[in-house]
Amino acid sequence: MAQGNPINEIIQMRQQGLSNNQIIQNMQRNGYSNTQIFDAMNQVDTKVAVEGLQPVTNAPVQATTGGSDLFSTPPVGQPEQPQQAAVPAAAPVQPAQDGMQTMQFDSSTPTNNFQTSQVESTSSPQPSVRDIFGENQVKIEELVETIIEEKWEELLRDVSKIVKWKNKVESRISEMEVKIDHLKESFSDLQKAIVGKVGEYDRHIMEVGSEIKAMERVFSKVLPAFTENVSELSDISKRMKEVDKK
Repeated sequence: MAQGNPINEIIQMRQQGLSNNQIIQNMQRNGYSNTQIFDAMNQVDTKVAVEGLQPVTNAPVQATTGGSDLFSTPPVGQPEQPQQAAVPAAAPVQPAQDGMQTMQFDSSTPTNNFQTSQVESTSSPQPSVRDIFGENQVKIEELVETIIEEKWEELLRDVSKIVKWKNKVESRISEMEVKIDHLKESFSDLQKAIVGKVGEYDRHIMEVGSEIKAMERVFSKVLPAFTENVSELSDISKRMKEVDKK
C-alpha cells in the first residue's frame, strides 16, 4: 500500500490539467487502492465546492451620500443580492460665495462609474450549490463507472482463466480415458495370450503323457525278452570262462 497523502497528489495532478481517468491510472500505479482514490477525489471535490461557496472577503466599497452606505454586506451564509447603485442627487444650488460658481454632481462623474463597476462585479452570479454538487455528482459517476469497468475487466480475466483451466482439465481427462481404454485392450489381449499358452501347455503335457504310456507298454513287452537274453548271455560267459580254465 502506498505511503503518502493522496489528496495533495490529486490536487497537483488536477493543477497539471490531467483528466479523472489519467489521475486514477497514475494513483493506481503509485500503489493506492480504488477505495483510497475514490475517497480522496470525493474530498477534493467537496473542498473545491466549499471554497467556491465562500463569500468574497474584500472590503466593501462604501459611498456616503447624506450619511447612508451605498452597499451593505449580507449576513454570512446567505447569497448576496444584487443592489442598485444609488445615483447621487445633484447638490442644491446655493448662492455663490466669495465669487465662486455653484457646483453640482453629474451622473457621469468618475465616482459614479467606479461605483457602478463595483456593483456589477459584486452582483456577478456565483455558482449555486446545485451546480457545484451536480458537477461533483458527474465526477463521482465517472469515477464509479471507471471502477466498475476495471472490476468487470478483472472479472472477465478471471473467468477466462477459469475457462482455460476447465478446457485443459477436460483435455487431460479425455487423454486419460483414451489411455485407460488402451490399457484395458492390452490387458484383455494379454489375458487371451496367457490362456492360449496355458491351453497349449496342457495339450503338450497330455501328448507327453500318452507317449510315456506308449513307451511303457513297449518296455513291458520288450523287457522280459531282454532279461532272458541277458541271462542267457551271462550263462554263456560263465561256460566260456570254465572252458578257458581247463
